[in-house]
Amino acid sequence: MGKPNRQSLIFKGVYEFEDPGGTLIAARVPANGSADLFSGTCIVVRPNQRAVLIYKGEFADVMKEGTHRIKTENFPIITQIANWSFGFQSPLRAELWFFMLNVFIGRRWGTTAPVIYNFPDYQNVPIRAYGLFNIKVVNPPKLYNNLIGSNVLFDITDLEEFVQGQLLELLPQALSVIKTLGDLNHAQDDVSNVLQEKINPILNNYGLTILDLQVLSLVPSKEILNALDSKAAMNIVGNKQEYLLYKAANSLIENQSSGANTSNDPMQLMLGLMLGKNLLASDFREKEMRYLDASMTSDVKAVNPKGKKFCSNCGGGIRQKDKFCSSCGRRVT
Repeated sequence: MGKPNRQSLIFKGVYEFEDPGGTLIAARVPANGSADLFSGTCIVVRPNQRAVLIYKGEFADVMKEGTHRIKTENFPIITQIANWSFGFQSPLRAELWFFMLNVFIGRRWGTTAPVIYNFPDYQNVPIRAYGLFNIKVVNPPKLYNNLIGSNVLFDITDLEEFVQGQLLELLPQALSVIKTLGDLNHAQDDVSNVLQEKINPILNNYGLTILDLQVLSLVPSKEILNALDSKAAMNIVGNKQEYLLYKAANSLIENQSSGANTSNDPMQLMLGLMLGKNLLASDFREKEMRYLDASMTSDVKAVNPKGKKFCSNCGGGIRQKDKFCSSCGRRVT
């Protein structure tokens, strides 16, 4: 920030402000005191700036883009407030503030801690959100009275903290547009629109407005993501037992490929035994079912080779030569 020259009775100079870094929203010139205003003193207001004179805490004249020379007729408000009967021939000390009205773009916001939200299909889901916003000053007096106070500079980083706090407070309300947890990544635009609609009336009270707010990412916790991945994989496999066996086998393979010594690890030994037991049991049940199917087929052929014949009492199958039912003992008629 350039340091304007101190005004004196001999040198009636120029007040102006330039911020090479482009991060300042408002600044008092000079920073270490009040401006000395004389008749003929110039105040240069650059494009996208507003200059404001503040006398004894009261807002006076607001200057738009251009060069403004101090004269009684050019500054009627501060002339009346200060009761200048000498027409600026005697110096008047007042605060001179410059406000930047350009749009501050690409400002980041995000959750420092997860926001807990209850979806219709899942409860107490921690959500992290990240995004960008563009913001500008629309009312310098409101900004000065509500946020700047006794500071001599107001930086965009100071404003980011304030805006982020407001966004985090409104985020649970904006998440209400999401119907299910599965729609989380498809509802970013809807959440962005709701957030912007809700935050701008609040920011307008501080002389600010957000022109564009984006939610770039809505992410549940790592545990929720892993659970969703497992559920999707289980739905694809179609058999819960087969999926669990597949996960167990992959775990053993990963441990072996990593070079870890698992020969003395009781958990790994137990996992291997359970995996083998399940595989053997599955193979045994499959063979048993094939044997039972073959046995039932041969029994049916032996019981009823020429046609269907059943016991009238219990419904059991009866061979053609049998005189009594082998199941209930009733005489076959």
